[in-house]
Amino acid sequence: MSIPNDPVDDSFLWTLPRPDWSQWERKRKAKLWQAVALLCDLEPARLENPRPLSTDPQSVSSTGKLDTLFTHPPPKFNSLLGLAKTGIGAGQLKPDKLDPEYLEESEIDLTVFTSWASATGLAFPDGFPWQPEMNIQVTGWPWGRYETDLLKKMARAVDLFWKNYDPTDPTSAPTNEQVITWLVKQKVAKRTAEIIATILRADNLPTGPRK
Repeated sequence: MSIPNDPVDDSFLWTLPRPDWSQWERKRKAKLWQAVALLCDLEPARLENPRPLSTDPQSVSSTGKLDTLFTHPPPKFNSLLGLAKTGIGAGQLKPDKLDPEYLEESEIDLTVFTSWASATGLAFPDGFPWQPEMNIQVTGWPWGRYETDLLKKMARAVDLFWKNYDPTDPTSAPTNEQVITWLVKQKVAKRTAEIIATILRADNLPTGPRK
């Protein structure tokens, strides 16, 4: 850990690092608490197993420490972990291996977790590498059950940028640059991203400055 030049700045003691996406994107499964940490833009390796010490399912205390200072996980982590555990209990989130005693220890497919998070309306941090599974009945994509990595990213871009577009309000439309920037972050070649952004753009939408 590098110590900052300013001795008054002690944020390095309590700021949790972001995930190393280059390492995590290779994984297909994780513990539920690890998946929640990733959704919170936190590196799970710096969160010791947050096994609950309270009978309150919404209260999660850590048996260890977060980084060098914390003794409890951040509130957002607690909140989302409680939501995910509720999802398991309601049958909305199905783990591959259920740990009935400690739900946070259940093993989850990260694509399944991402689909649940997307359906729940949760936001994804920049760089989050997994894509939700396409629900053909909902999306109505013309290629049926056929899918590729690019098609999944295209579907995700529609959900992120065009779902709330109002044809009567041109200012509600995203710019091509916004879509392209997001796709490039998902490791889509820039030229391909430009083509996808053009394909997704609403018909007859005026170009030029917004009014």
